[in-house]
Amino acid sequence: MKNLTKSLILGFILALMYLPPLHAQTGGSTSADIRPSAASPTASGQAPDEVMKKLSDLVHAGKYAEAQQLTAGLLLAYPDDQRLVKAKALLDKSRAAAGTANAASSSNQQANDAVSPSPVTGMSAGQFTGLDKVEYNALIEMTRQAQQNADGEQQKASLKQFMSESSVFLQKYPGQMLLWQLRAASALSLDDASGGYEAGQKLLAAGAADSNDANLQLLAKLKIKGWLDKQEVENYKKYGWILGTWSVSWSIGDKPDQHGEGDKEVMMRSETGEVEGHFQAKNSRANKRPDFKGKIRDSGEISWQQYMPTSDNDPEAPGGHSFVVNDAPGKQRYPSGWQAPSSYFVSEDKRTMTMEFPRQTPKPKRDAEWIAQHPVTLVLEKISDAQSQ
Repeated sequence: MKNLTKSLILGFILALMYLPPLHAQTGGSTSADIRPSAASPTASGQAPDEVMKKLSDLVHAGKYAEAQQLTAGLLLAYPDDQRLVKAKALLDKSRAAAGTANAASSSNQQANDAVSPSPVTGMSAGQFTGLDKVEYNALIEMTRQAQQNADGEQQKASLKQFMSESSVFLQKYPGQMLLWQLRAASALSLDDASGGYEAGQKLLAAGAADSNDANLQLLAKLKIKGWLDKQEVENYKKYGWILGTWSVSWSIGDKPDQHGEGDKEVMMRSETGEVEGHFQAKNSRANKRPDFKGKIRDSGEISWQQYMPTSDNDPEAPGGHSFVVNDAPGKQRYPSGWQAPSSYFVSEDKRTMTMEFPRQTPKPKRDAEWIAQHPVTLVLEKISDAQSQ
């Protein structure tokens, strides 16, 4: 979880540093010069000189809106860099001054926006006041803390809190594209299809598809997941988390069994639209016949079945797991055929499934008590979204 969060959120912020944002530029002038000395090496905890040069170039070009967003992204990664703190204060003041100078033309601009709205409308952090400014900064801080947190569960909790609270804030300020961008990255980390779809639609409506690489990277990730299409999102919420490759291990009774190391189960859509699993032994291809079937109910719950061979010579046996007692070679086994697990549990993050099945025996009456005391616990853990045969 830690590496995934860093790659999606911190990677997005770093990409944002080098590229112009989506919101409109605001003209003006300032005497601030934050260009670093070419002879000075970058100190520990400070932004790289080449990035500071880009920031300085934006200021001198009068592109204050872009400079503010770049500064905000840099401060997330380098909060102790006093050059950035000073730059933010100067840019906030210059933007406020520019807003006063442009007040006379605001009514005309609003009329134009009503006909042809700007690709993205929104306020910068410096333009919020009172509790709104505190809330905005707190939302950005949540993503920074999630990126820095070494505990996977706490990272997840921080991202969930950000998604919840930013949703409320965006109801009041729906044009805050930086928040939508961070929501898209957070949704990918949390495997939140609905949140990803909503953020993707906002970015598309704001013109992100024709914008810079940072936004295109986010949209590309959402596209790969199928989260730019509403029907695909509904399908994913229903069974998308199941599809892919799962590692397989099992234990019998209270004693772990060494079988299963390197074995996998490849879950895919069946011809009838349900889910079926194909066993894949270590260093082998997945079996053509499925050994698992899953029927998805309207509630989203899954009714699983596993095929248990009737004997060693069962022509319908797909191969894979065999939980028969040792004295049953060539004999009729019980139970056999498609059997439901006696228990089924899926973890909250839907990355681990645990099923319990009875062992097979040719003498069910003799072994009934022993079998009841020694069930087979099968554990499947998601290792990849890829489906390979």
